[in-house]
Amino acid sequence: MKLIAEFTDHKLDVLTEKTEGGGKRHFIEGVFMQSEAKNRNGRIYPKAIMEKAVDRYVTEQVKTGRAVGELNHPEGPTINLDKVSHIIEGLDWKGNDVVGKARILETPMGNIVKGLLEGGVRLGVSTRGMGSLEEETASCTSRMTFILVQLILYKIHLHQQLLLMG
Repeated sequence: MKLIAEFTDHKLDVLTEKTEGGGKRHFIEGVFMQSEAKNRNGRIYPKAIMEKAVDRYVTEQVKTGRAVGELNHPEGPTINLDKVSHIIEGLDWKGNDVVGKARILETPMGNIVKGLLEGGVRLGVSTRGMGSLEEETASCTSRMTFILVQLILYKIHLHQQLLLMG
């Protein structure tokens, strides 16, 4: 298995809500993943495979309040709780796109992300995973499955982690 990273350049919206105590809650929302389209690494992820992974992630992680992610790219596939910056509150399909919404948490790393957002930094999206492919081709269609395990923020890009298993 090897680490696989994918990047998209879709614009994310930054949403700010006022809280009852006069504070603010920050969210990012937009396309987190895409299927059936060639990405910057030249790979195409079939929608049927991605749907299964996203559905499982939503059921096991998002709906149970466990879909946390980190600030910055971790060395491996595990979540480092000291780097958690956000929680995914929703993932929905719109055509071949997975549109997500993440709430920035009141953690040290979440506060860094808030500073970036308030400073007008444009966030991007990347997908990370551990996996193997039967063949290294332009399309990742050859007997590949994956399980979405976490979504990660890093400095300027929203980073999503997938566990890819061939």
